[in-house]
Amino acid sequence: MNNILRFVMVLFLVNLAAASILAGVYNITKPKIEYQEKILKENALKEVMPKKIGDSFEPVEKDGNIKYWKVFKSGKLNGYIFIAKKYGYSSDIETMVGIKKDGTITGIKVINQNETPGLGAKIAETSFMEQFNGMDVRDVELSEDKVHAITGATISSKAVVDSIKREGLKVLNAK
Repeated sequence: MNNILRFVMVLFLVNLAAASILAGVYNITKPKIEYQEKILKENALKEVMPKKIGDSFEPVEKDGNIKYWKVFKSGKLNGYIFIAKKYGYSSDIETMVGIKKDGTITGIKVINQNETPGLGAKIAETSFMEQFNGMDVRDVELSEDKVHAITGATISSKAVVDSIKREGLKVLNAK
C-alpha cells in the first residue's frame, strides 16, 4: 500500500511540473502568436483587394467580433472583405475573400487550414484560388464550367466553395 501511495505522489508531482511548464510556455508564446495572426490577416486584406478598388478598410463589428470589412477608395465604398469558414475533410478551412459592391470576387486567400498534405492542402495553392477571381459570389459552385474541385480533395474544395458563397451572401445582404 505504501508503494502505491508513493507512485501516486510521484506521478502527481511529474504531472504538476509538466502542466506548470506547459502553462508557462503558453503564456509566453500567446502574445507572439496573436501578433503573427494579426499580421497575417493584415497582409491577406491587401492581397484579396487590389489597391485600384480600395486602399482603406473599416471593420464592421457585432458583439465585439469583426463580421467583415468595408473597403473604401477616396472615401467611396467600393467593396467588402470577409472571412469564410467551414469544416473540410479534417479541419476548419478559413478563407479571406474580397468582393466588389456588385458581388464580383477580387481575390481569395486561405488563411488557416490543416487538411491532408498533398491532397486537401492544395486548396491553398494559387491555381485553385485564382479560379474564383472575377466570379460573382452568388454564382460560385463546383462544376466543370465554374470552380474545378481538386482531384482527391472534393470535400475540402466543396467546403471552400460553400463557405465563400454562404458568407458572401450574408455580407451582400447586410448592406
